[in-house]
Amino acid sequence: MPPAFLTSRRWITLAFVLLLFIAWQWYSAHMPPVLIPSPARVWDRFVELWTDPKNLAYAISSLIHVTVSVVLAFVLGVTIALLGYYFDILDLAIYGRLTPFLNSFSSIGWAFLAMIWFGVNESSVIFATTIVLLPFAIINAGTGLRELDREVVEMGRSFGRGARGQIIWIILPMMFPYLFATIRLCFGIGWQVVLTAELLCGSSGLGMLINLARQRYWTDMVFAVAALILLVVYLTDRIVFAAIQKRLRRRYELS
Repeated sequence: MPPAFLTSRRWITLAFVLLLFIAWQWYSAHMPPVLIPSPARVWDRFVELWTDPKNLAYAISSLIHVTVSVVLAFVLGVTIALLGYYFDILDLAIYGRLTPFLNSFSSIGWAFLAMIWFGVNESSVIFATTIVLLPFAIINAGTGLRELDREVVEMGRSFGRGARGQIIWIILPMMFPYLFATIRLCFGIGWQVVLTAELLCGSSGLGMLINLARQRYWTDMVFAVAALILLVVYLTDRIVFAAIQKRLRRRYELS
């Protein structure tokens, strides 16, 4: 039997969501649909997103943009963090200059630069999203490297492991919880960034669909797209990432 406080928390959360829906329904009944669409109108648009092949293609494009950007940011971030780990002279340049600069520059700024450099296409979206995710990947990977057991790494070196062997067989396996956290974090942030990039410099994706909805005053479509993204991120986090994290916790607690 679950603890009483967990049950009460679930009921409170459910009641809070229900109150939000009631307030939304009441407010939408007193406002024009172009400002606040009703839950029923948003639901109809949400169903349309799944049944209309054209709208579904927008969603698939955004998923591809996010996936490619996360992979690129992950590979680049881990590589840069490893450079800082092996070459101490680069530590200040990476964590004292590069990462703060990337963090301080807004996603809108990168989207505009991508549009100038690459035009309005998928490359611009992927570039802008990747460059925004990159500092998160660098910081997470760098934290994992700092937490490594130096004695284990030195032991691998003493047994004749070169730099490549150390990375593949010692460092990356020991960093796996941090690498997984990097992917999980970047996936969630990526959906926030990709909408902005697609809105400004994309030729496909849900951001472009939102732009089309804005031009035609389809406020219910904007709400439906937001609901779709929330659902995708939530289900991916709770079903995929949570299951992997559970296995990781069990494995690293036993080791």
